[in-house]
Amino acid sequence: MQMLKDYRCGQCKKLLARIGYYTELQIKCSRCGTLNHVKAVSLELSPLSDRGTAASLLPLPKLFKGINYVQ
Repeated sequence: MQMLKDYRCGQCKKLLARIGYYTELQIKCSRCGTLNHVKAVSLELSPLSDRGTAASLLPLPKLFKGINYVQ
């Protein structure tokens, strides 16, 4: 099961989304109107346990810069 992280507005801290694996995300806060943009710094490929499936070929983020994670 994939662990999801809370992604909050960098300005007002409103919860914008709960996200898992991605390479780039741009989302506008409905509360304050701030455009929040996060992009992966580097990628790590997923293990090919299910060879031939599209999900097994998706890149997984290794490190993100500028994300407001709440754990």
